[in-house]
Amino acid sequence: MNDQTPYQPILGGTFSETGLTALQRAEILRGADIFSKATVEELLFLAAISSEVRFDAGTAIFQEGDIADALYIIIEGRVERIHSGSSEALEPNETFGIYAVLTGETRYASARALEQTHALKIGAQDFYDLLSHNTEIVQSLFKLLIQRIPFKRGC
Repeated sequence: MNDQTPYQPILGGTFSETGLTALQRAEILRGADIFSKATVEELLFLAAISSEVRFDAGTAIFQEGDIADALYIIIEGRVERIHSGSSEALEPNETFGIYAVLTGETRYASARALEQTHALKIGAQDFYDLLSHNTEIVQSLFKLLIQRIPFKRGC
């Protein structure tokens, strides 16, 4: 690649087996609603601690009751989240596993790949270490989480 090579976004394309660059991972993270308000610098920090994972169709990613060791962002494929007999299909750009990571509790749901799935994985300890040194990311995360919590005005 040289200075004349145009930038080509990867979203919506097919990913090679060679892996994504940090910039490509940051672009994917920006597409996830939980990180959509993060700055470019914050996204690059998150990209630096992320790794790519691939799951075959039917593969269990985690089980209810497991220790929450990571959160995931789907790049390609679909994942089924199963809890108390009901399930929900998750699509590309959706994040899963984050609430158990943030609470430090065991997984409250199971997740399995519905089809060949490519995702970014951020280890819980790496995520905590990053949050402890980057208050801007913590503030962005709090803002988004608060927007998701139903509440009564005046509380």
